[in-house]
Amino acid sequence: MKRKSPNSVDSDVLRRWKVLGAESPLLDARLRYMEIEGVARYVRMMEGVERVYPNMLPTQASGRWSTKGPPLVNFPPDCINPACPILEEHAATRTPECWSAREVVGPDPGWYWLHWDLDSIEARLAAADAGDQDDLEAFRANYDLHTITACRAYQHALPPVLTKACHDGPESEAWRQSWSPAWSGSEDRRRHIFKTVRYATAYCMNPKGVLQARDIEKLGLKPDELVRFATMYLRAKPQLMARKRQVWEECATTQVSYTWYGRRRRLYGDWNTRAKEGWSHRISGTVTDYMNQAIIAITNHFPECHLVLNLHDGATIAFPGDTPKDNTFVACRQVVEKNVTSPTGHTVPVTASWEWIDANLERHRAFSPTPTVAPIVQ
Repeated sequence: MKRKSPNSVDSDVLRRWKVLGAESPLLDARLRYMEIEGVARYVRMMEGVERVYPNMLPTQASGRWSTKGPPLVNFPPDCINPACPILEEHAATRTPECWSAREVVGPDPGWYWLHWDLDSIEARLAAADAGDQDDLEAFRANYDLHTITACRAYQHALPPVLTKACHDGPESEAWRQSWSPAWSGSEDRRRHIFKTVRYATAYCMNPKGVLQARDIEKLGLKPDELVRFATMYLRAKPQLMARKRQVWEECATTQVSYTWYGRRRRLYGDWNTRAKEGWSHRISGTVTDYMNQAIIAITNHFPECHLVLNLHDGATIAFPGDTPKDNTFVACRQVVEKNVTSPTGHTVPVTASWEWIDANLERHRAFSPTPTVAPIVQ
């Protein structure tokens, strides 16, 4: 086993110090260096490489795929173009001005890639498993989930318009002014905090778990403030927490967890470890099963295509250039986007964001075209 130098310190340890309130220019510089080096090491391994042949195997206990040679899944999605017009740290928008290390690979000449990312899939599955009516209604009606969450946590009235139009529409002006300070739009600090806390506590067993979330220190809050916001959020989700406690108890007691599709995982360790991994497998493992079924159905329907990358909650598939893009998009969308029903009887829509990637690495957002095609048989 490879041993670390006794003088090295994991970035997680440094981030933990940051969360606990440590202030030091040296600490900030070290963390920034580790972020840059985390990207550079992947870029360096691609120097002089003209073509890659990744090995993809579903070897992880969770069911997730492992991709090696190179590990394309691990390539960071953050923008690394020094000339990008967006100054602050952000995920790349995959344009000529804004790109990440993932853009070092692209389609062969005469081919194009179709890529999709599932929208908030784990939050959707958790809501359906728990019967969380607030979240289910938001997903079904395309409401602004994070604004609703902030309102519930602060016990504040909901806006008259629940879509993202609440941030700037005249119908919600009085509602925006009812906050103190006034609600400042989609980038409102309160909305951002509860959006971050929602994802940071997805697999936590108590509010203090938020302190372990990656990059949580970037919120700029002290530990007691983070725990307070996490407590407010979890109190605003009684149905979700009741369901999680039920699954924790079942998994810790039986030492086994199942996905919605019935895939079993045996659980080990103490009660807390079994409970936490049990809930994670039930939700995250279901995403894996859902994606596996979609990829199998698509590659069976289009035998000329091949899988490029499975990103757990997204995938990239290559198609010959003479395969009509409208047909591939419509057929694939019929497989990926649909209503799913949990074993507890609650239905939630699964949606995705789509784009085509040409051989010259130009990206085009996919839209809903007019042609219709025969549905893929699953």
